[in-house]
Amino acid sequence: MMTTLFVLTALAAAGLFTELLAASHAPLGYQDETGFHFGPEFSQGQSFDLENPS
Repeated sequence: MMTTLFVLTALAAAGLFTELLAASHAPLGYQDETGFHFGPEFSQGQSFDLENPS
């Protein structure tokens, strides 16, 4: 009984750790039918096409 409890607790802790690790490395923004939209830190109104001289 206690072994089962310890195994389930360890699995829950490993799942929580994995979820926190994945959430910290997730990209900012979302994707829909029209493409990928960056988060608010990228909405400065600047176009990166103007910076490329080629």
